[in-house]
Amino acid sequence: MLDTSWDEIIEKYRPLLLLKPELILFYPDQGESSAKEQILSDSKTFFVNAVTHELFTPITAMLGLLEVAKEGEYVQETLLKIERHLKRLQRIIEQLVLLSKLEQSEYIPHYQRLSVNRLLRDVLLEYEEKMKQKNLRVDIRTNKFIRVDPEAFKIVIRNLVSNAIKYSKDGGIVEILSQKDFLIIQDHGVGIPQEDLKNITARFYRAGNARSYSGAGLGLAIVKHILRKLSISWAIHSIMGTGTKVFLKIHSDSTSATGE
Repeated sequence: MLDTSWDEIIEKYRPLLLLKPELILFYPDQGESSAKEQILSDSKTFFVNAVTHELFTPITAMLGLLEVAKEGEYVQETLLKIERHLKRLQRIIEQLVLLSKLEQSEYIPHYQRLSVNRLLRDVLLEYEEKMKQKNLRVDIRTNKFIRVDPEAFKIVIRNLVSNAIKYSKDGGIVEILSQKDFLIIQDHGVGIPQEDLKNITARFYRAGNARSYSGAGLGLAIVKHILRKLSISWAIHSIMGTGTKVFLKIHSDSTSATGE
């Protein structure tokens, strides 16, 4: 049986995909919900496929940029672009290695007290350029302190924030706030079609209206596996043309001086 806080969200936000550590539940905007067990599948084939999909784009881009640099044109600008692609490669490799460990049950979380506000500001620094390009504003309203594995949780936040920025409309706003036990990340972008929402966390699955955007459909699969390992329940609510709202249920650290 679901707890009261999830009941309230389910009643207010449909369609909704709710992911609990052992169960995935889908609530359409009308009709009965459906449920299926969460299962971690074999990682060997997935790891090879993920490397192929995720690493190909930045490597190809860097090879092209190196050709430009060899011609002696725009060298400084080109080197900065190569640096950005290298940093992206580093993040991809970190995520893939962690996901491989998760699927082989090798990953042991190391819990520490963490400021969500500080983590969010660190992550947003990675997306400053993209935010400027889209003229986006990110509004952070949380002083939450939690006890979590910082390495794993940063990858979760990075993926969710990246999606919110990527799918936001130019000149829009991304809101990140705390409400009771929930951390909420909300964009006002393209949204996810209801027929795609129930499968959106499957590996390499991409919504029909997202295929013109960059990416391989790996991010939410990583988020799903990490949060399952951390025993954190979460949910995605989305409406086409209106945007997407992600709920993470994380209790505040009771030792926090500032609290929530």
